[in-house]
Amino acid sequence: MKTSLIAIVTALSLGAGVTAAFAADTVGSTQQCVRLSDIRESPVIDDKTIVLKMRSRDEFKRVDMRGTCSGMKFSGIGHSTPSDELCTSSAITVLQPVGANCMIQQIVTIDKAEADKLLAKR
Repeated sequence: MKTSLIAIVTALSLGAGVTAAFAADTVGSTQQCVRLSDIRESPVIDDKTIVLKMRSRDEFKRVDMRGTCSGMKFSGIGHSTPSDELCTSSAITVLQPVGANCMIQQIVTIDKAEADKLLAKR
């Protein structure tokens, strides 16, 4: 009986972990990091917002900057990291005119409708 109870508790724990992993990618959820290798494209919407088009065609993320990142929309951005991740602790560098660094406030999973609406603003 003792072995069966441990097996059930373990199975339930593993199931909860799987559910939590999938829940992290639901619309409106925030992530601390996104793997760079999972990003297909990263169009800049304005000086506060970037849309991440993920390799999975139906997956999108919105990157909100902590404040206005002047010049981001017009001159483009760069990112340097020792890992394969873009994180909320990462700095985004505006390429022109002075190479200012801007910080990410949050990374949010969005649906295709919101991504299309944001991309239409470009």
